[in-house]
Order: sequence, then structure tokens, then C-alpha cells
Amino acid sequence: MRIKKTVWIFAMLMLTAILVLIVNSRIQLTGEVIFGGNNDVFIKTDNLKKPLDDYQKPDDTNKIVAPEGLDYPNIDISKWQYILVNDANSISTYTPETMEAGSTGLRMDERAVSSLEKLLDAAKDAGYTPYVGTAYVSYSQQQKQFNAKATELSEDADYSYDEAVELARQIVAYPGCSEHQTGLAVDIFDQKYSVYDYSKMNAEFYKWLDANCAEYGFIKRYPSDKAELTGWDQPWHYRYVGKEAAKFIMENDLCFEEFCAHYR
Repeated sequence: MRIKKTVWIFAMLMLTAILVLIVNSRIQLTGEVIFGGNNDVFIKTDNLKKPLDDYQKPDDTNKIVAPEGLDYPNIDISKWQYILVNDANSISTYTPETMEAGSTGLRMDERAVSSLEKLLDAAKDAGYTPYVGTAYVSYSQQQKQFNAKATELSEDADYSYDEAVELARQIVAYPGCSEHQTGLAVDIFDQKYSVYDYSKMNAEFYKWLDANCAEYGFIKRYPSDKAELTGWDQPWHYRYVGKEAAKFIMENDLCFEEFCAHYR
């Protein structure tokens, strides 16, 4: 009986020691996670251990002034189709009801799906072959994408925490700050591309798209000439805002920040 008790105590001590080793190794590992809650995404450098939740990128997009002298539509800016998303306006807790957008295989806010399908059909009728590269992207997926980019950058050089994160933010939207989370934004191309170079894309296709997107409630969200205001130069990125707002924005060559500034 005494021998059995001794064996039992020894087994418990060994189990405790093993658990301590596991916990210690887990603490070391989770210290390298750069986004809380994403335990499946790790960073492979000691430079990025400060939680990203504590990091805020300075941004002046809320200081944009709306152009004067225009007859702005009488709308309720608080409605779902006018949600403003950028580095100064995070929507980390926002989750729209989505559904698959036709043959794209991607999901969108269910209230905008039919408008996108009509736009794509019209483009096909005009002789083009539109391809939707990205639509709805969840907050958790944004976290993984951002972590992956920060990891990639940190492996290229010995960046500090702030340097790696800042560089990543120039390439990938900070989680909660991506328009794709609204389910209202789509990246539209004339074909599938592995590298996005607007100068090599079909100029006639985008000329048609810019001239006709508002008829279906979409705007060109990040035109090159508005990059200093929006923070992005992505001329292939289109966003649903409804026909009334879209026509006004496109006809007056506004970015969405300028439009929203009037109502703010």
C-alpha cells in the first residue's frame, strides 16, 4: 500500500513538472502573438511583442473639410450604406448579414448584392469580363492578414515593433479599418491578377466602370488623385453607397471622406 502511494505521488510530481514546462513554453509563445485572440497566428521575432491593441496610428481623416457651393443630397448619414471606415473610424465590432454574390463565389452585405450583380451584368453586356477579387472580409481575417504581413516584414530586416507595424499599415488595412468589413466594398478587375498594377490594367474597362458605377449605387472609393485624403491609392476598389449619394459623389469628383464631412 505504501509503495502504491509512493508511486502515485511520484507520478503526480512528474505530471506537475510537465505541466509547468508546457505553461512556460506557452507563455513564451503567446508573448510573440501580435494580436490578442489570434493564438493561431504567431510572429517569429522578438521585436514585435507589444500588443497591437495599444497601438494607434495618427490620422487626420476626420479633419477633412467638405467642398462648399454644392447642393448636397438630403440624406440620413447614419444609415447603413453611408458607414465611414478609415484609420480614424474603426468598425471592429461590425458584422453585416452577408450572402454570396452570384457567380463571384464571394460574400457581400445582402442589401447590396443585387446592385453588384446588375453592375457586373452591365459590364459584361458592354463587352468586358469583370472579375471580383475581394468582397467581404471579416475582422478576424483582417487580423490574420495583418499579422502575416507584419511577420513577413519583420523577417526581412531587424525592424522595431513600431517600424514593422507602421510598414504593415501602409500595405494592409489595420483590423477594423478596412472597408471590406462593411460587406459593401469590392475590388473589381478586368481579369485575375497576381500583382496589382493599375497602369497595366484595362484602362477602357475602368473608364466604363467609372462612368456607369453610380447608376448601380457604387463609387470609385480610392481614386489615385484623392490618396492624400483617403490614405489609399486603389483605383480598382468600389463601394456601395446607394444611387443618390453615388451619383452626387461621382459627378462632383468627391471622395467619400469629403462627402461625409458635409454631414458631420
